[in-house]
Amino acid sequence: MDDVAILLQALPYLRRNRDKVFVVKVGGEIARTPEALDLFARDVAMLSQLGIRIIVIHGGGPQLDAVSDLMGVKPEKIAGRRITDDATLEMAKMVFAGSINTDILAAIRKHGVLPVGLSGLDGEVLSATRRPPKEVIDPDTGEKHTVDFKNVGDISDCNPALLRTLVDNRYIPVLSPLACDVEGRILNINADTVACSVAAEMQAEKLFILSNTNGVLKDINDAESRYVYLTVSRALELIEKRDVKSGMVPKLQGVIQAIRGGVKRAYLINGLTPHSLLTEVFTLKGKGTMLIDDAAEQEYLERG
Repeated sequence: MDDVAILLQALPYLRRNRDKVFVVKVGGEIARTPEALDLFARDVAMLSQLGIRIIVIHGGGPQLDAVSDLMGVKPEKIAGRRITDDATLEMAKMVFAGSINTDILAAIRKHGVLPVGLSGLDGEVLSATRRPPKEVIDPDTGEKHTVDFKNVGDISDCNPALLRTLVDNRYIPVLSPLACDVEGRILNINADTVACSVAAEMQAEKLFILSNTNGVLKDINDAESRYVYLTVSRALELIEKRDVKSGMVPKLQGVIQAIRGGVKRAYLINGLTPHSLLTEVFTLKGKGTMLIDDAAEQEYLERG
């Protein structure tokens, strides 16, 4: 396909999405790879320059694991979620609100747009409560465990006023997944959960969860066996039958909640694939798995 044909294919999507809000969660796998981070930043800058209002939320699990290893603290995770003890929280503050956030800001700024670094504490964007011990089902085994996640928080409120002010003035907020409770205690929040909550509060047109996998796979051993799209009911069926494993389960659960909260479409894509974000926005089939409400399935099949 020549360059003109590509532009003509993108034109309907440009018209449809101008001035809409996109929430993009970028995983630590992308942020720690200079080439992937630069390509991601370039895609974000292009979308912004085309008139789309972008909010970036980032994780940093691999970087936090690396710092934990240096400090001699073994990371502990249950069902794809991290247990954050006091030592891990101190490292999370350094990594999330420090090195990763700054790296993403620099990468985006390089491409001529204006990012602003934030955490959930800024402007009371996120309020949280400490998660009490809870029963967790291991998606790989079906076994139940009672887990104390320690300094992990659950979002009690999301106030998007600051984010809205920034995107209305064409800045790109880059939000790290830290918040605090009413007593000022800092808590670690899962970045996917933050992205889903922000997307719902902003009534985002699209939510993108970028990681190192090609979306939801039919066969975990075949990276090309992705579902092109899933309805909410089909996704819930896959979770119930344990046809999706480990870390993909909370991602699916989060985007389902976001769609139920008003997000039009959500996408699980591989951020290590060059320009996967632009491909997902401007082509019909994209590169990952799209999730939609059941009621929107017919429109998708007819219109794309």
